[in-house]
Amino acid sequence: MFQWDKSIKILDVPVGKVVHLFRSMRDVQLALPGLPAQEASAYLCQYQTAQGAGTAAVFHLHKSCQLAFYVNTPREVALAKAEAMLDQALTFVESMGFLLTDLDIHLLTDADREMLWASLPLQHGVTTPEKSPPPKPRPAAPAPPLPKAAALPATPQPPAAPAAVVTAPGMAVAEEAPAAAASEPRPSAELPAVADKSEPTEVDELLAAVEGLRARRPGVRPRKRPPSPEELHRRRRELRENLGRILASL
Repeated sequence: MFQWDKSIKILDVPVGKVVHLFRSMRDVQLALPGLPAQEASAYLCQYQTAQGAGTAAVFHLHKSCQLAFYVNTPREVALAKAEAMLDQALTFVESMGFLLTDLDIHLLTDADREMLWASLPLQHGVTTPEKSPPPKPRPAAPAPPLPKAAALPATPQPPAAPAAVVTAPGMAVAEEAPAAAASEPRPSAELPAVADKSEPTEVDELLAAVEGLRARRPGVRPRKRPPSPEELHRRRRELRENLGRILASL
């Protein structure tokens, strides 16, 4: 019966003594006594000893980073019983849920045997991975400089009022004359002089010329001007006289 021998840490066997070597085709969730359930790989190795042959079933516990060696009692058997011991070991490992494949180490060349044996953790054990130190916090990036405030244009100050000048009675103040003159608007020399309304303007002359042209053109009636107040008064008077005669004749 195979049992866990915790005193065995590695399988210190040269590759020339290895007779059969098996390896699991996939990892299996395995829970060994005293250890949490975790993924594990399985190996089965039979090797030559001084008394005959030894067989070991080895489980590589990935999370615990250790090897669990299961051996039979007695650990070494005669060469005549080696094949029967190998069958018992295969049955035991497969009962744990593993599917083993033969690596055919006896068919390899010496160099390939050495390379394969060195690549497995059976001879040298499992190296515990060193914990990497926690990453150092990165220094905070300096805050970008604040943009400089744009210089505001200076607010124009109103001109200061002229200081009052105290003079004695009867004394003329000569400084106030320029200020008064500056406050009065000067007539612009560029503005045209306003024409006198009493004199005939060029517009009246132009209208008269247009009326003359209309009178000369046949078929164009000259524009009648509105009657003057004197003409209206005369027409009202004639109308009253005519109306009086008509009424007197009735």
